[in-house]
Amino acid sequence: MQYLIAVSSFVLALALAQGEERDVQRIMKDMSIIPDVLKEPPKELLKVIFENRLNIEEGNLYTPMSLKFEPKLDWDADEDTYYTIVMLTPDAPSRENPIYRSWLHWLVVNVPGDSISKGQIISEYYGPIPPKKSGELRYVVLVYEQSDKIEFKEQKVELNNPDQHSNFDVQKFADKYSLGTPVAGNTFLAKWDESVPELMQLLYGISDVNE
Repeated sequence: MQYLIAVSSFVLALALAQGEERDVQRIMKDMSIIPDVLKEPPKELLKVIFENRLNIEEGNLYTPMSLKFEPKLDWDADEDTYYTIVMLTPDAPSRENPIYRSWLHWLVVNVPGDSISKGQIISEYYGPIPPKKSGELRYVVLVYEQSDKIEFKEQKVELNNPDQHSNFDVQKFADKYSLGTPVAGNTFLAKWDESVPELMQLLYGISDVNE
């Protein structure tokens, strides 16, 4: 009986994992993350958890206020492996006119296992602050597996320097450092609301030009 229960549990876990894999691949294609950002979808669904236990469901819409602080990430990480974490939006300043594609929101490299705090920060977390009247913007969070610890030659990105955030090509970055296809990923939506001017001033010392 115990053997049958164990086998059933294994089969159920496998089915759920395969379902999540299909879901993340489907949503990435449905939202045109493939090909706007990536050539191939991530291998597994990345769990993205913001404050107040806000667990991101792929493709859903969230407020900028709920996304203001760096999230916790959960994936099938190997403690003996290094990873790269990337978050970006391909819709800068809007999906209809993405002249700054892609805007970099977060970049941490040489992350040992899932210990993001121990990684090398190239770009600190920059929460979504969509421009007014830009509509719903797509945001993508990705995890890449590194072959080993890498000497990244990227200049550190300053939070208040727009030029350093814009036109980040994650596919070229991945090719440059032989990162391959993301091992995990997730995507969600956010749009401008009345909290954006406050967030821009409070977190980044920037006045909202759209006010």
